[in-house]
Amino acid sequence: MLSWPFRLSLFMACLGSLSAWLLSPCASAASLPLTTDILPSGVPLPSPAPDFSIPPEDYSTELLGDVHGLRTWLTRQGVRITLQDVEEVWGLASGGLQTGATYDGMTAIAASLNTQQAFGWPGGLFNVSALQIRGRSFTAERLGALNTVSGYDAGRSTRLFEIWYGQSFFNNHLDIRGGSIDLDTEFLVSQNASFFLNSSFGWPLSTSSNLYSGGPSWPLSAVGVRAKWTPAAPLVLMGAITNDNPTRGPFYSSVSATERDPSGTFFSTHGGTLVMGEAQLYLDLAKRLAGDDAPALPGTWKIGGLYDSGRFPSQRYDNHGTLLASPDSTGTPRYHPGNWMAYAVLDQMIWRKEKNSGKTINFFFRTSVANQKRSYFSLELQSGLTFDELIPGRPDDTIGIAWGTSLYSKSALKNAEDSVRFGTKEPYVLKPEHHIELTYQAAVTPYLIVQPDFQYFFNTGGTISPANTTLPHRRSAVLGVNMTTTF
Repeated sequence: MLSWPFRLSLFMACLGSLSAWLLSPCASAASLPLTTDILPSGVPLPSPAPDFSIPPEDYSTELLGDVHGLRTWLTRQGVRITLQDVEEVWGLASGGLQTGATYDGMTAIAASLNTQQAFGWPGGLFNVSALQIRGRSFTAERLGALNTVSGYDAGRSTRLFEIWYGQSFFNNHLDIRGGSIDLDTEFLVSQNASFFLNSSFGWPLSTSSNLYSGGPSWPLSAVGVRAKWTPAAPLVLMGAITNDNPTRGPFYSSVSATERDPSGTFFSTHGGTLVMGEAQLYLDLAKRLAGDDAPALPGTWKIGGLYDSGRFPSQRYDNHGTLLASPDSTGTPRYHPGNWMAYAVLDQMIWRKEKNSGKTINFFFRTSVANQKRSYFSLELQSGLTFDELIPGRPDDTIGIAWGTSLYSKSALKNAEDSVRFGTKEPYVLKPEHHIELTYQAAVTPYLIVQPDFQYFFNTGGTISPANTTLPHRRSAVLGVNMTTTF
């Protein structure tokens, strides 16, 4: 029979072996965020295949370069710092609320620390980022649309964005991240849709309008944890649990989310729990259809969903069960426990000039469905095409065209009909807003990107007043330019 000291030493040896296996020195650090993760719009992302790894930092792609060797020295210590600046000007050519131009901008800084290089702890990564958002809201002041023309069209603030620690296990097959995290950099993302500037192609209207404060999405983050697991090469599974109300505010509020938490340091645990999951499958369509000799046509197929345990307002009934549009209504909606949404994303390269060529055409499609009673929008659709390296002499430029719309829930439509029937407030009819975007991203230098943009809106604002049918039927034309500099 084994003695207790021997049993203890055997247990400690096994524990040490297990720790060495889980935190293998040959494993890389937890998933290093892309330098573009902090940018919500105009970001053509690489196909996030399971074997994708971020290439070594190239200082020629940054305006300040190596800063006399400082960046090289910091990299040896495990420190990585990125600084990016975005400047935008938007002009309303026709329709909307008021023609004219508006400026907005953002400066973002992010720093990460690789714990293996810093002090010998394998597989760990600490990340922190901050934003300075400025300018005015073109969409609110001039356009009046449901979908903002840019992800940067947000409330002015100087704020903490994310702060988290990530740890990889099993040679990086499992990556766990915890802290104050932003979900829209990893979940519900289409790498081709992210190229466009309209905010609906990033974190869509169905999530930003159906969740408290728009959910944990740029420029907000929420306290929580995220796990990413790669059980087999073509499959990635992700899950996250976060607080559902980043700014602690009520569902309906006249105060913007960035005003309620101007510094980004609330770290709220008030409200419900948001659970989000996603499965990602990566495949080469060309190999499946034409064999190994065909030019690669990589594709990313995703399905996912979320559930929020918070309380959500009915779109048609008040807290006494009376129709909200009725003259007898209290005006306070009934609140129901829980809300859900499901989605699917398809990113597929559909044409490549020849093997290993960068001349490609890529297609994306994304749809989401949500609860009809608790959601203002129950169905959303986006689709588009991007064209890479097709302009002679401009190998780093991309052209894109995309369309999107959001359809109202049955309860929201019925409530609008009730308002007309009762006549208790200004009658209105809901018509889906559609937007089309045509954009061209020009790489002026490796560190400077200029992106002229044109957007056209149908049924701007999505609301029609029978008393003034010409106003809501206005079609709006928007011209803009985005300039992004990496320092």
